[in-house]
Amino acid sequence: MNKDTLPKELLIALMDHLQDAVFAIRDGHFIFVNKQLTTLFGYPEDELLNRPITDFIYDADREMVMERYRARQRGEKVTSVYDFRINTGDGEVRSVRMRAGILRHANQVISVGSLQDITDRIDTMSALAESRADIQSILNNMPDVFYRTDMNGTITLISPSCEEALGYTAEEMQGQPMARFYCNPEDRVRVLDELRDNDGKAHQVEACMQHRNGSQRWISTNAYIRFGADHQPIGVEGIARDITKIKEREERLAELGRIDELTGLLNRRSFLEGAENQLQIAHRYGRELSVIMIDLDWFKSINDRYGHEAGDQALVYFADACREVFRKTDILGRMGGEEFAILVPETGRTPAREMVNRLQQRLKEQPFRYHEHEIPFTLSAGLASLDSKKQTLSNLLSLADKLLYEAKRQGRDQVVTQTQPDPQTETA
Repeated sequence: MNKDTLPKELLIALMDHLQDAVFAIRDGHFIFVNKQLTTLFGYPEDELLNRPITDFIYDADREMVMERYRARQRGEKVTSVYDFRINTGDGEVRSVRMRAGILRHANQVISVGSLQDITDRIDTMSALAESRADIQSILNNMPDVFYRTDMNGTITLISPSCEEALGYTAEEMQGQPMARFYCNPEDRVRVLDELRDNDGKAHQVEACMQHRNGSQRWISTNAYIRFGADHQPIGVEGIARDITKIKEREERLAELGRIDELTGLLNRRSFLEGAENQLQIAHRYGRELSVIMIDLDWFKSINDRYGHEAGDQALVYFADACREVFRKTDILGRMGGEEFAILVPETGRTPAREMVNRLQQRLKEQPFRYHEHEIPFTLSAGLASLDSKKQTLSNLLSLADKLLYEAKRQGRDQVVTQTQPDPQTETA
């Protein structure tokens, strides 16, 4: 034996200490296997040697493996590394990765190579892919918006539902600062303050977001700070719910609490609140202010003759006429029934009376029509103006109401204006 040639026993011992399963194949039969291969296949060595390799290849992979084996035998260029499945002695199907080559010796072509068991790796990757698919499915189908940002507020992940909520796709939002999508930067700061003040958690914090089409959307978000393996904060994760419709309903309910449902003017309570604020401003800055009380003449006859629907439409008609004549800064209210009150800020008796006269003219020029009926009606009004810092809103309304009834006593269809300070307010 050549002194530089290793003994066969030593080569076999070396093969048995390799981590990979090693083999040699001639004419499609195993002629050498190491211990790792017998362990992988689950057969003793004597049950593997001289048996066709096709006995151990999984049915669905057999043709692919053998075609590559034959091509390699013919000297064709074939990939030397690929994966397939084997049948083991205990009935399992295992996935292996093979590295194969050709050894030509004594006019014989021998395939040599190694196998690695990659079953656990594939199972892990498959489970991971399935887990990712499950997570993606949840994100794709959840109605709320799931999001993640880094500690700089940059969006790193966001669910596709963001497009329905804000009009931007997830791809468009990722990589963008979250603050860009808030109506006011202060809203974003408010969420961060909530996280800071509540041990890294924010619960149902409401904020206004800017939709792609320019509209505003309201969201309610639950969020928490995420920490890394070193227990250092790495970002914020949360779920945001679009509550725009809820906010709109709340606003409508609040508006209904302020507005007379029939005419759309302020109801009595809201009129008094707005009028009181204007009176305080007038007192503070020494400005003029007038109050007008109006009652529709012979209104009951409309209900009696044409029905309550005609009466309701007449009230709507009158409210629309008031909105045409008076300014947006004036406060218009329905006090009840066919009685209305109007506060005109920064306006004295004469210009205020001119406004009422224009309203009377509007009613005459464009009379109320109900179906084929033209139903003209008139108004009686009392007008009181602010004369003293001692005057309260109650004083002014009471005085205007007295003047209104004076207008009715004098025959209706007229305006009675305060000509001098009310004695009650002067002695108050």
